[in-house]
Amino acid sequence: MTPLSGKTTRALRAVLTEWPLVSAPMGEALTNASRAAVQRNLAWTQARGLIREVTGQGRYRLWRM
Repeated sequence: MTPLSGKTTRALRAVLTEWPLVSAPMGEALTNASRAAVQRNLAWTQARGLIREVTGQGRYRLWRM
């Protein structure tokens, strides 16, 4: 995967440090980014081991640092 750039990455990092658990809709609302951009950033950071998905589900997932 290529590195991510832009405002979504920085905004989502701030959300992840402020909240103990973050969902994609929550990230979308707090960053004013599209759902696709938030999900792409969450997948990218999870693939690198920076965050962890804690629900183990396909839907209604939550991530934490």
